[in-house]
Amino acid sequence: MGFVSRDIISGLPNPLISHILSFLPTKEAVSTSVLAKRWRFLFASVTNLDFESGDDENSTSFMEFVDRVLALQGNAPLSKFSLNCSDYPDPDRVNGWILNVLRRGVSELDLSLSEYPLPPKIFVSKTLVRLKLGPADDLSFSIDVKNVFLPMLKTLDIDSVVFEERGFGFVKLLAGCPVLEELVMMNIGWEDWKFCSVLVKTLKRLTFFSEDTYENPKSVSFDTPNLEYLEYSDSTADKYPKVNFSSLVEAHIGIRLTEDQSGDANFSEDSYFSEGDEEKEMVGNATEFLMGICNVKILYLSAKALEVLTYCCKAMPVFNNLIQLTIESNSEIGWDSLPGLLKNCPSLETLVLKGLVHKLNKGCGDMCCCKRPKHPSCLSSSPVKVVKILMCEDYDEDMMEMEQMKHFLKKMPCLEQLMVYYNTSYDPSVLELSKKLQKINGIASAKCKIHVISQNLSLSSTVPCSLTMKWSTAPPEEEKSWPTTPPKKEYS
Repeated sequence: MGFVSRDIISGLPNPLISHILSFLPTKEAVSTSVLAKRWRFLFASVTNLDFESGDDENSTSFMEFVDRVLALQGNAPLSKFSLNCSDYPDPDRVNGWILNVLRRGVSELDLSLSEYPLPPKIFVSKTLVRLKLGPADDLSFSIDVKNVFLPMLKTLDIDSVVFEERGFGFVKLLAGCPVLEELVMMNIGWEDWKFCSVLVKTLKRLTFFSEDTYENPKSVSFDTPNLEYLEYSDSTADKYPKVNFSSLVEAHIGIRLTEDQSGDANFSEDSYFSEGDEEKEMVGNATEFLMGICNVKILYLSAKALEVLTYCCKAMPVFNNLIQLTIESNSEIGWDSLPGLLKNCPSLETLVLKGLVHKLNKGCGDMCCCKRPKHPSCLSSSPVKVVKILMCEDYDEDMMEMEQMKHFLKKMPCLEQLMVYYNTSYDPSVLELSKKLQKINGIASAKCKIHVISQNLSLSSTVPCSLTMKWSTAPPEEEKSWPTTPPKKEYS
């Protein structure tokens, strides 16, 4: 029986074809109009419009193309309008496009424009559910925006937007979003503002990222009692007048010192951690912020956040609810704050270490194998049952990492699993590491199982030696993803 060529898509009803075209960039959707007479105006019924000007595209021809598409669509309902223009478009022309889609009841608006004052009518839309502004150069929330009322808006994403009224304009924007659930803020420059306040009772997810700056934000407040998920990467503020994260479940914290603060900390490091018990000097004060996240259950701390815990936290918070803690290591930053942190996590079950290499100093304390503590190790009283270690590809099995693994096995009495994720496809190295771990004498927990996992191989053993070997079934790209950026969801 021969195969019969069939055009399956052309057999579909027009509304379904238009829906499929809605997932294509608008230029590609328009190009289908030359396929046949029936296709000539199908793209005019798409409910998603996505316009992006190329770097080598003439600005005039791009604007004429947008004009034609909007004219052909008339007043048809629209779900999403996305406009990304790297050139400097005519503001009046762009205003006309935006007013057009607002009249048509658009629910999702995505604008990335340069040197463009956002029209006030964007901020009084009764249909917008998702609003994304930026990234762009000098996309501004101008002083001309007198009123904000976005009664349906649930997601607000702002990147590199200039607020002409600074903190006052930002507060005005948030106050006009009564049902907002997700807020993303990237590089909005609040270090130059007198204050910044995120006061949204309905907010459930908050992401804030700011690139390294030379200045500390002056005053930062959070009143988000229903927030469940937080990603926060910024320099420490001079003060945190209010921090309310009472419902927080998961937090990824990348708070950091400024360059000046880091210099002060390094200059005085030896005196901070002498053999005596003298009080260490602070170079900032992030205590209120860190106390504000103490209800969290899943916590990710960058290496720079550990540095903030050391030099900007007068009293270590108690994390009574914390069950999973992930620590990022850095060869330039010490583990000074880890002993006190682990002692204040009475319910901790899983400890994830993204690397073991860290700066060795007098403050490493009993968490590290690099010195012999005078007092019992903090690990000896740790309730942790699972330790996951995510090793980088340049791991040297004769160096400190191996000794640190031995230290965990010998000091942690509740440990049930030590899992080492080894980012290599070289199986002999994995076998060698597993053999060395099996030879360790005097481990603290007799029921501890050791797992060494690479891209190709998974080795399990107990001490004394009992080895199980199998080829890994996980795709290599999934295993490679472990040591990279913090995941959005809970670790498996």
